[in-house]
Amino acid sequence: MDTMIDTLLTGDTAFCLIQKQDSEEILILTGNPYLFERISDIPRRFGQTGAGRIYDTISVIPFCSIQEKGYSARDEGEKIRTISVTAHNTVVVADLIRAIPELWPVMKKDIRYDTTEAQYAEIIRNIIVKEIGNGEGANFVIARNATGGIDNFSLGHALTIFKSLLQYDYGTYWKFLFYDGSLCFIGSTPERHLLVEAGRVNMNPISGTFRKERNSNRARFKKDLLAFLRNPKEINELFMVVDEELKMMARMCRQGGAIVGPLLKEMSRLIHTEYLLSGTSDKDIFDLFIDSMFAATVVGSPVENACRIIEKYSENSRRYYGGALMLVGRDEQGRDFLDSPITIRTAEIAMDGTLHLSVGATLVKDSVPEDEVRETLAKAGALISSISGSPQPVRQPALPKITNEDEIAQTLAERNKHLSSFWFFRQDHPVATPKNGQAARITLIDNEDDFIHMLSHIFTAIGLKSSIVSYRDYDMEKDRGDITLVGPGPGNPNDTASKKIMKILAITTSLVTGKRKGLFICLGHQILCRTLGLEIKRKEVPFQGSQIRINLFGKDEMVGFYNTFAPQVPQAKGNFEIATIPELQELIAIRGEHFAGFQFHPESILTRNGVAILQEAVNRLLASSLPKA
Repeated sequence: MDTMIDTLLTGDTAFCLIQKQDSEEILILTGNPYLFERISDIPRRFGQTGAGRIYDTISVIPFCSIQEKGYSARDEGEKIRTISVTAHNTVVVADLIRAIPELWPVMKKDIRYDTTEAQYAEIIRNIIVKEIGNGEGANFVIARNATGGIDNFSLGHALTIFKSLLQYDYGTYWKFLFYDGSLCFIGSTPERHLLVEAGRVNMNPISGTFRKERNSNRARFKKDLLAFLRNPKEINELFMVVDEELKMMARMCRQGGAIVGPLLKEMSRLIHTEYLLSGTSDKDIFDLFIDSMFAATVVGSPVENACRIIEKYSENSRRYYGGALMLVGRDEQGRDFLDSPITIRTAEIAMDGTLHLSVGATLVKDSVPEDEVRETLAKAGALISSISGSPQPVRQPALPKITNEDEIAQTLAERNKHLSSFWFFRQDHPVATPKNGQAARITLIDNEDDFIHMLSHIFTAIGLKSSIVSYRDYDMEKDRGDITLVGPGPGNPNDTASKKIMKILAITTSLVTGKRKGLFICLGHQILCRTLGLEIKRKEVPFQGSQIRINLFGKDEMVGFYNTFAPQVPQAKGNFEIATIPELQELIAIRGEHFAGFQFHPESILTRNGVAILQEAVNRLLASSLPKA
């Protein structure tokens, strides 16, 4: 063991040390370092290993790699940093801890954030008012980027920091130390981003943060935890990121999938709530990784527009924060393996001692700026204390004392009470076939929100043939669908200066005047109502990530909203039927002879009977005698 540590300390070999899910073993990978521009540049190996799992590469993916999807990102030239693995073995954690000599870093530059607490709080207020309040999305994660410096930094310091994390932090998905000859990445990340193993795809959206008090007694801890578990903001925050990652899963796993949870994840200083999303896919692991870039929990939703908002409010690149590590290998049968944690709670340290560290909080419509600032400080706490050489004593896990209590279990179970059961069971085969719809086709117009993939997944499950096309490329003359769906997306439906809004308005006008059978969801619903001459107003309080009980054409339904604008109830009756929220005078659903529109999201996990609502709408449209134009 001492010989191995001595070899690593020379710096002559690139290496990565990984402890996964508090395992009693550390995986040690060594090899040759490379820099790459694109995911596809990372070298691949194929074929049976003949001797269990083989690891081929380990890479650190910068956030700017999201540009490969066409999304915006500030880019200061960060590269994909890859180690091509030439050897791997495992060691016992306790043995590694004993073998690493303690060489605590000495800070030559204090850690300083690029925003003060007051400035970050002001950014939060602007996000809530100007972005969420203008229909640009449901939630956003803006990073606080910090820099510092370590005097005479060496790999001895890096190993000591890693050792400290092993000793003082727990409940993480990966603890790791990655060194490629010029940079060290040291982290204790709680969240699995993507795991692909023998065609099984897993993701772990985590959101909601409970800060543990050091001296809290059992009764106080239970009371505070229950208050956290029942907090509507924390509940909705998690549901929003589950919806966002379900969009990715629906895109990646056409064979179906399921949700497990909610679950509690306890760490040394924090407790998070999470769900497990699991599905199957026959897509290539690199394609799956690109599809998954990056987790909504560190970007926001919808992800594409959240990237634009992050760029707008950030003066600096995120560097590697909110990206991912990517471990790639094969099993003895030659099946590809990919394990990818999110790069949060991670320090990037150059060999000259320059340190970069970023933290962020999920900002939603009812975020309290001061609370979100405190959350960023708590998230960085364990890592900063290890870097500064002042790790705090291990706090014993508190959850085991109370998780078997009925009240905790019941409170967690109640979260699923009004959620869509469709997403909690595998959808390997069509769940039903709509009347006259076995061969029916539906064209889905993508308005920059991946909810469209969840819609496609549902329509496939109820027996339709679905195809997706961007609003930019849609041509009604080429549309062979029996039904056309104008989908959800960010934006102000009244913005006549927006090329996007005007294009969607033109499409919708053509569909309505041409009497094409159409479905319209959220932004699509607002544009439909505008086409019909109804007024659209900005809501005083956005419904982003809100679950509300409504009367839908005579049926009591629990449905999920993600809207900042809403059509108003018309003064005069038209040639259509409407459903409303009377106390707000908002029109939440509309249907005519050849169209149906919903302000809420039937595809969302928040809409309990969303599949039935969509199926009924499809059946009704397909039964219409109106021909396609």
